[in-house]
Amino acid sequence: MSPPDAQTYWISTKIHSDQFLLYCFEDPADSTAAMRRSLLARAALVPDLRLKVREVPFHADYPHWVPMDVGSDHVVAHEPLESWPDCLLAVGDLLTERLDSRESPWRLHLFAVAHGAPRCGDGPAVVAVLQVAHALADGRGASTLARALFGGQDAAVRRAPSPAPWRPALALTLAAARLPAQLVALLAAAVPAHRTHRDLERDTAAGALPPQPPSLPKGPTNARPDERRSVRMVVRDAADLRGPGVTVTVGAMTAISLALTRYLRAQGSAVPADLAAEVTVAKPGQSTARNHFRNVAVDLHPGVADPRERAAAIAASMATRRIRGEHPAAVAADRALRSVPGPLVRWGVEQFDFGAIPDTVTGNTVVSSVDRGPADLSLGGGPVRFTAGFPALSQFMGLTHGVHGIGDSVTIGVSTSPSVLADLDAYETMLHEAIDEVSAAFGPIGWRAAPSPDTLHSVSEAPAEQ
Repeated sequence: MSPPDAQTYWISTKIHSDQFLLYCFEDPADSTAAMRRSLLARAALVPDLRLKVREVPFHADYPHWVPMDVGSDHVVAHEPLESWPDCLLAVGDLLTERLDSRESPWRLHLFAVAHGAPRCGDGPAVVAVLQVAHALADGRGASTLARALFGGQDAAVRRAPSPAPWRPALALTLAAARLPAQLVALLAAAVPAHRTHRDLERDTAAGALPPQPPSLPKGPTNARPDERRSVRMVVRDAADLRGPGVTVTVGAMTAISLALTRYLRAQGSAVPADLAAEVTVAKPGQSTARNHFRNVAVDLHPGVADPRERAAAIAASMATRRIRGEHPAAVAADRALRSVPGPLVRWGVEQFDFGAIPDTVTGNTVVSSVDRGPADLSLGGGPVRFTAGFPALSQFMGLTHGVHGIGDSVTIGVSTSPSVLADLDAYETMLHEAIDEVSAAFGPIGWRAAPSPDTLHSVSEAPAEQ
């Protein structure tokens, strides 16, 4: 396991970080039992779905990916649901579950919905929710796994050859043999990391590099969520969120900024003047890990009234954060992490207090954006109609947004707790109204106009900006 993925795995034992990728299929011809059998057979052909985690004895090295058989419990058929509101409740309950990657880093949930699913008329639909541990894949990787399950026969993915059978004694011996070389590499990587960090400080002081965004006071949405989870899905045409020079991601963030500002005011809460979102963005360059992203703080500019001007300001803020994140210091820091022995990384995770509530935050909500490709997926003979995702909540992040597109549709998935957003139905309505306003301001434009690689899955996801 690579150092970033191992760190992600160890953190997942402390806090919830599983990804939940939702796909809605219209009017499948097959029964739920038949779909389940087909998916189990398909999963057995996907190498990345036949892996689980094993720890090296005494935690002497990074964990290993080892072979795993796909079993009947990997695809769960839940009780049939009568309506779409029933499905929302079921998905909210699902978000409280956590995978143990030592048993399996993924599970697929099936919900048959009798009527009311968006874009499915009044007929039946099946909602499939792929639950994936973050150590196995980031947002883009998890979307590729879903495509392997629901795509054509050529959609099966192979990230790497299947691992050798697990031999703990051999792993421990190899860890001991690797340690001296790791320490030498760490010392060698520390020098350029220190030098490029000084360059970053110098460039920032000289004004050649944007400064580090300031920490922000906590707002109402930074309240600690309780154990309950509530979700909503705002399903729209992608064209509603794209405009000249404006990506779907920026259009969605503009709508979120408008809706969140209005919701807070309607609830009698003060709107932070420096309202910001924590956004996950893909790192540049070749990926050396399953997780290849970073988080940045993006200003949402609640004081800018005109939607076009607000979108331009949000896009400028994203560009500024991208420039700083592409400084050589970031690359050098990543290289240094790859040289740190596993026991030291694990010790660092163990020392961190994940239950502590900070005085300041980097953002008031999370936005994760992933384009999941063309709408050529199917399940049981039913075509896919939309896809959604729900970045995880944390001790100080009670509202997250997933922006996920497939074909010509985009869904803003909202995840929160009733203790944080008391009237989620009102917020959903405000999001629809804000998208209408954004669409009217931008004017109609096509959806697939040269997206550029950028924004990811929040807590989760590593994607291409839409």
